[in-house]
Amino acid sequence: MKRSGAAETSDRPREKGSLDRAVIVATALKLLDEVGSDGLSTRRLAAELGIKSASLYWHFKDKNELLNEMSGAMFEEALLPPNVSGPGLVWDEWLAEGARRIRRTALSRRDGAQVMARPRPKFPQGRISFEDNVKTLMRSGLADMECRLTMQALRRYAIGAALQEQSNKGAAAAAGIVGTGEEGFEFGLQTFIDGLKSRLVEQARLAGAVKRSRK
Repeated sequence: MKRSGAAETSDRPREKGSLDRAVIVATALKLLDEVGSDGLSTRRLAAELGIKSASLYWHFKDKNELLNEMSGAMFEEALLPPNVSGPGLVWDEWLAEGARRIRRTALSRRDGAQVMARPRPKFPQGRISFEDNVKTLMRSGLADMECRLTMQALRRYAIGAALQEQSNKGAAAAAGIVGTGEEGFEFGLQTFIDGLKSRLVEQARLAGAVKRSRK
């Protein structure tokens, strides 16, 4: 029996621009929970969206580009808003909570850490500006480059911790890992923050010594 005209139309690839990238990414993240990173294919995603596979290539050139944008979406979900000049900033708490949220977001999805470890695309209109986060952390007294390196190191630490937790699920004791994943993460995070505070104290001491020597 020949299909109706409506059915035929629904089977055709959607025209360019009729499918929003955000919808594709959201659907891909939902599918990630079901099939994992290895099982997420453009063909399966297209079927979930009810379109032809070729339609996806109007929006993403390949699976790698799609995964990168999924990484960006997960970071947008995870990161705290900046506080460039407003009151109430406790910089160490703000920084620590940002790292915790990255880890929690990575663990909230199947293979989430693997996805977040990928390069993130730059979103000019993104909810959170990296530069504003740098300015926020500079309120601690750290220099510009120190802030950039700090956020990079903590991002890698949070994702690496989540990646290990997801990879070693059920085998932590056999691998010689003590404590829970959260306990280990918090110990490392606090040690890192304490190191930054000591760095600031030492910088203030040296600056004071230089100032006194010039009198």
